[in-house]
Amino acid sequence: MAVEKVEKPAEHFEKPKDVVKDQDLTPREKVDALDTWEQDARQLLTASNEGMPGAEEGLELKDDNRLDEVVKTKQKIGETPNPKPAH
Repeated sequence: MAVEKVEKPAEHFEKPKDVVKDQDLTPREKVDALDTWEQDARQLLTASNEGMPGAEEGLELKDDNRLDEVVKTKQKIGETPNPKPAH
């Protein structure tokens, strides 16, 4: 179960800060889950900015981009955000 939470955090947690509260994840797994969420959010944002939103994107109120929340949560636990590399 922990592997799924790390690989697909948006499917298991309502908000990034909920990852940090999860008692079943180790500190490393929490960082990895937030890294995954950050990468997914950056990819979604890039695709949307390039006019390629996902088929289901934006259909749910909670579907807003969570990149800002992920970055703030990572900073609160002492982790550095992983900026998208330049092309």
